Amino acid sequence: MKLKIKKFSVESLERSSEIQAWLKQFPPDKQGTATDLLLKLQFVTRDSYAEWLKSILLALESPRCAIYAVRKFDGNIQSLWDVNGETVGRPSTSLGSEDLVQSVIANLMKVDSKRFCDHPSLDAMRKNKVHDIVLIDDSIGSGQRVSSFIHLMMASKTFRSWWSLGWIRLCIFAFARSVDAEDYIIRSIPGSQHHKRKFPKSEKVIISGPIAHKDDRRESRWGINYQSMVDLCWNVKEIPAGFRLGYGDTMANVVFYHSVPDNIPGILWFNKSKWMPLFPGRSVPDWLPRVLDGDFSNYKPPSQFHPSEELITILRLVKRGIRNPNSLAHSLGVDPRVLKQFVAQAKAAGLLTETGRITEAGLKTLRAQKPSDDRAFDRSLYIPRISCVGWGTVQPSAPDRLVRTVQTDSAVDSSTVDGEAGQASLERTDAKTAAPSVSVMPQEPSKPRMGHDTYGPKGLKER
Repeated sequence: MKLKIKKFSVESLERSSEIQAWLKQFPPDKQGTATDLLLKLQFVTRDSYAEWLKSILLALESPRCAIYAVRKFDGNIQSLWDVNGETVGRPSTSLGSEDLVQSVIANLMKVDSKRFCDHPSLDAMRKNKVHDIVLIDDSIGSGQRVSSFIHLMMASKTFRSWWSLGWIRLCIFAFARSVDAEDYIIRSIPGSQHHKRKFPKSEKVIISGPIAHKDDRRESRWGINYQSMVDLCWNVKEIPAGFRLGYGDTMANVVFYHSVPDNIPGILWFNKSKWMPLFPGRSVPDWLPRVLDGDFSNYKPPSQFHPSEELITILRLVKRGIRNPNSLAHSLGVDPRVLKQFVAQAKAAGLLTETGRITEAGLKTLRAQKPSDDRAFDRSLYIPRISCVGWGTVQPSAPDRLVRTVQTDSAVDSSTVDGEAGQASLERTDAKTAAPSVSVMPQEPSKPRMGHDTYGPKGLKER
């Protein structure tokens, strides 16, 4: 089936007052990176998740299967089953993703109650000869939650014996998962992986889902400028270090309408007194689905057009002659696909022509802006001119037999007269030249002499 995944657009980000308030928490030069991060998020609606789950369960070939929704238990619970083999009851509070999974399972039970078993007991699985145990989760980041759930199942000697004899297999389905988490789950499951075993544990585990990613390949999720997004997350000191890149440093980019995973960057969901998250309480706010659907009925346009920092930067670059899309994306620090949306917005506003050149309206917009910080002179590296050794050189004197020993300044300030093209004149005054070091060559004390010493002081070999 074709997945229905939604994403932000540049227009939706600019027309949402909530998103603009979140972006203003970053410095102006970092708001472009934060915008690029939002544009890389993928949103899965409740209907999309339910349709996928229903289709993958109906595709199972097993005549009997037991379905369990993975959840995190209290530390006091040591087993998934009680003394009678019954499944531990669900709490009365909402459990987020498990509630949606439970509704899908309930609908499947209406279709075929003999094939699907909803959280059955050990006796029910034995009676119905269940061989496939299906574990359902929305997102697997580090794999610890799934691993802990399996350990609670293995706490029963009956269940563990079925597993050791190869009578059952585990089918783990997650819409989005980390490939590294698969290895962690298989390693944590009891059993042997030896090739001489009749049923190696890896052959008894099936992990599947439409979205799979590797933790160390962030470019596939966040684009070529992923490192700038990593730096952005790390620079927000209000977020604890363990959650800046998401739980387990996974840095996932999939958000569910029914539940916001904790493996996405912490700047999006972590609640802090000095930080306003975009998804408070790890839940999707009511305004977000409307923004993703393009509903801007609550949007109030400003009385005057205020271009974003990204548009101003693009106009400055285009004015300087940089019009290549890849060069603009590199200078702006965003993905080339994101740059296309900014350029399209600038063209729609009349700031750029269809060929990518700046218009008169774009020039007026630049004149109305304050000069950027990069134009200011950096005086932190300023060196006074009087301290510059070798700023000018001295024209050496000629011998008496050729010309009198007189130094004069050049009458014409031209490189074609005093030196070759592209070179400064060698004729300068002694006041602009630092005195040579006395340690260059030892000299004898000065003494009176009758005439001009044409050959200079004696060297070491002549003494």
